[in-house]
Amino acid sequence: MSNSRKYKMIIGALLAVAIAVPVIIRLLPLPTRTHTISLEARKYGYSPSRIFVNKGDTVVLKPTSLDVTHGFVLDGYPLEFIIKQQGVAYLKYSWEDEDGKLNTDWDRVSEIEFVADKSGKFTFRCTQTCGNLHPFMTGELIVSPNTPYHLMVSLSLWVVISGLLMFRSGMWLGVDNTNTVNLLDRMPWLGRIIKLRGFQFFVILPGFIIFYLFILSAFWGSPVGNRNIAIIFVWILWWFALKAIVVPLGGRLWCMVCPLPAPGEWLSRKSLTAVRYVERPFKALHHRFLGLQKDWPQRLKNIWLQNILFMILISFGIILITRPVATAILFLAILLLTMMLALIFRRRVFCLYMCPVGGFLGTYSMASVTAIRAVNPDICRKHRKKCCYQGSPNGWACPWDQYIGNMNRNNYCGFCMECFKSCPENNIGLFIRPFGSDRHLKGYDEMFNVVIMLVVAIAFSITMLGPWGFIKDAANITESRRIIDYLIYLTVLWGTALVVFPGLFALIGRLSNRLAGNPVDSKKMILRLSYILLPIGIFSWIAFSLPSLLVNYNYILSVLSDPLGLGWDIFGTAEYPFDPFYPQWIPLIQGTLLLLGLYFGLNRGFRGLNTIVQDPAGRSRAMILPSFFALAVINVLMKLYMG
Repeated sequence: MSNSRKYKMIIGALLAVAIAVPVIIRLLPLPTRTHTISLEARKYGYSPSRIFVNKGDTVVLKPTSLDVTHGFVLDGYPLEFIIKQQGVAYLKYSWEDEDGKLNTDWDRVSEIEFVADKSGKFTFRCTQTCGNLHPFMTGELIVSPNTPYHLMVSLSLWVVISGLLMFRSGMWLGVDNTNTVNLLDRMPWLGRIIKLRGFQFFVILPGFIIFYLFILSAFWGSPVGNRNIAIIFVWILWWFALKAIVVPLGGRLWCMVCPLPAPGEWLSRKSLTAVRYVERPFKALHHRFLGLQKDWPQRLKNIWLQNILFMILISFGIILITRPVATAILFLAILLLTMMLALIFRRRVFCLYMCPVGGFLGTYSMASVTAIRAVNPDICRKHRKKCCYQGSPNGWACPWDQYIGNMNRNNYCGFCMECFKSCPENNIGLFIRPFGSDRHLKGYDEMFNVVIMLVVAIAFSITMLGPWGFIKDAANITESRRIIDYLIYLTVLWGTALVVFPGLFALIGRLSNRLAGNPVDSKKMILRLSYILLPIGIFSWIAFSLPSLLVNYNYILSVLSDPLGLGWDIFGTAEYPFDPFYPQWIPLIQGTLLLLGLYFGLNRGFRGLNTIVQDPAGRSRAMILPSFFALAVINVLMKLYMG
């Protein structure tokens, strides 16, 4: 029997075990009993925040509110009631009349009884708008045996062990397909559209108009986040679309349509669409811009500044995503800053080196299935006039300071499409490629960005999706006024993101280099292995963002009819009821997403070692420690979402 077949049989047997263990746990007999629970609701949590029962147990809830009116709806169970003060509650019930029409009404009760007949983890949520953090007021019912969670934990361990066996046997995790397809060859009409001078202006214009409408709604609309279109569309719809769709499929495609830097760029160019070309280059560019036209300092040409600005932004994350005015002030500050920088420096220096969103868009775009590259790099090398970089009569010099002839990563390409217009050789393509094709980070600034994004995904999962009200209070400084708690929250967040996680992973990278026989210097090994965390981070953010959309989609429909929260009903959806979209399936989907992130992280990370570690045995040994580190990270998130 060949080694390959033997390893495949072992992996198959391990998969059977991974599936069998949760099934066996599910079949173990559990005693049933009745739980009588005094459930207290207050801004923004329940006490107890987590309720543990066995399948078949009877649960009797005696609810009361300690402040304002709150609601209670339990995912996966037909249970909804309103909680008042002094132990008063109103239970929702339904019945069919003689015509078969479903009717609902409310009964005043002091306790609610139900049977926990479904196993797993189920979130209960507030249904009455009770303040700024209302959408994040949750608790959890965990019904044993929690088979979905046990299954995902078992499968995550199987992914890691199977991966290590494949590394050792020399098998790849899948086919390392590096083939790319130039979309412009398949769709010539797309190329003609991209090369139109007004293309970028017209793709920016709709977002530009909406952006200013959001600012107006933030200042003059409802101060309650879930009633204001600025909060709902920016931090629920846009944030989910950015992480789940735009970045994995289009990389920095958002940068092409982002309305924030556009006014500054139009101002510096003194043009909305036309090219202002000068024959004699000025500072190596065939354009003269309004302002000082300085170059960005060389020592700041990295994303360290973006990392710090992102951490500052995240420190006020709860405030930004719940206060419309805070979001509007942030937008206006960025708009003013981009215009000032455009009059001092050339190119999009804010987008390249300061934008907090641009930092992770750059690193995460390495995994994107879309890339702009030279069709034939030899043509670029032979062409003396670097029109894509210096500008031509048909296109501006690259605003992102990239030369397409030697560009081999997505990190700093903003998809502005100017190079398509500038290139006289028609030598630039828009390529579709496998997920995770760019596999090497160039510096510690990029590694820290990957780590920061992963830590923040975990922190937000705890703070916003978790049931712990005291953590929400600590992060919600403007309302809770708990300064000491807030400082502790920031210390833990910053310390974990900038010291603990990167320090631990750097140690793992050094030890992995030793296990591999020290084939390269430790820095190169650390940077190459840190790519493992990039796909994990992407899928973690998708898993984190998913509940916000599926649970709160009704708010999107509501604010479309009443964008300012002033009582309008333009499309007849202003009073659309709170009705989460199959919320009981959310934990299982989140677990599946995390498994995909683990698979792609190990898969692409191992392939990235191929160019720096020639010894196959050394490559497999180098993957042992980071694989189990990735497993630990995934299981922390599994516990938060499913356990």
